[in-house]
Amino acid sequence: MTEDCRRVMEIEVPADIVRERMEALATQWQRRTRMPGFRPGKAPLSLIRERYREDILNEVVKDLVPEYVWSTASQKQWEPVGAPTISDLKFTEGEPLKFKATLEVMPEIRLQDYASLAVSVEESAITEEDLQHTLQHLQERAATYVNLDPGPLADGEYASITVEAVSKGNESPGVQVEEVLCEIGGTNTLPEFTQNLRGVSVGEQRSFDVSYPQDSSDPRLAGKSIAYQVKVLGRKQRHLPAIDDDLARELGEFNSLQALREKLREDMEKSKQVENERAAKNRLRKQLVELHDFAAPESMVERQLERRLDRLKRQISAQGMNPDSVSLDWSKIRVSQRDGAEEDVKSAMILEKIAQTEQIEAGEEEIAREIQSMADALRQSPEVVRARLTKEGGLDRMISRIRAEKALDSIFQKVMNK
Repeated sequence: MTEDCRRVMEIEVPADIVRERMEALATQWQRRTRMPGFRPGKAPLSLIRERYREDILNEVVKDLVPEYVWSTASQKQWEPVGAPTISDLKFTEGEPLKFKATLEVMPEIRLQDYASLAVSVEESAITEEDLQHTLQHLQERAATYVNLDPGPLADGEYASITVEAVSKGNESPGVQVEEVLCEIGGTNTLPEFTQNLRGVSVGEQRSFDVSYPQDSSDPRLAGKSIAYQVKVLGRKQRHLPAIDDDLARELGEFNSLQALREKLREDMEKSKQVENERAAKNRLRKQLVELHDFAAPESMVERQLERRLDRLKRQISAQGMNPDSVSLDWSKIRVSQRDGAEEDVKSAMILEKIAQTEQIEAGEEEIAREIQSMADALRQSPEVVRARLTKEGGLDRMISRIRAEKALDSIFQKVMNK
């Protein structure tokens, strides 16, 4: 645990308090205990104390320890984080109950002059090159593919192929794709596919291996050797439509290419503005952390680290991969993500402190919008989502996040308006 947030308390519970609790509990056990030779609830209290002493003591300790830990922490005006670790627990009848409690507490955050920070937003102007690239992307999406007469495949042509892929040295079943287009000699085509399919005719098959580097952009393939079996189903030529008024009309309610260009430029500028502002706010968040010197509770950093790793695993799963099967060194990823997790925790704590200082609250409409968004994504009613969040503590986290975002927005506006 981070040393600055770690507290060790040596606590004593007075002997008379322990005795009173044990007597009260023994009386409760007497009322509900059945013992041979006695009517229900009528066994002598002395016999209950003797027979169930250890059970009664354990239950008393179970109640007294957290009670005195939180009471002591409250007296010291500490805000505990997570559950304490109890050690050196000692009790001799007639003497105080003694133990050590180790816990983490929220650090004291002294706000610095965050209004003095400076950040700028990059220009969101869209160049002609940016616009042309987007138009070309739309052109490619509108492309058509025309069958060619059977013959040997040449560069620039597209092969319609079936693919069977098996990872060599792996007993797991392979992957089969029924039909996919492969551009011979294309910039996005693996060289091995071009080399083995160039000159091949419809109906022919080829088998070859591809070895992927450890730093492959696709984690499913990194460091693996894949055996491919490919059959050519057809030979096609791609036809790109002209970037003109006809393409504009085909893409939507645009009566000319100029109208399409103006709309694209407007949307791209808005999107870039949002992206640039988000980047500027992230830089501001980082500056806030650098401005404030305090230690983050280790347990909070660990929880945030787990959230980051869970998010990464969900992203991998969304790509159709099993996170536990891909060739990734999760221990190294954990180490690489730690600084970011600590920064997340610290920035959230600073922004929460600023929200308190500036009396920034999450409005009911803002909370309702967040819940509605989650409900839409989960295809559940807002009432069901709210109830689950409330039960699991997620609603408080949502409110804290909204407050933090509003605090960051407030600082951002002040900084930008200086």
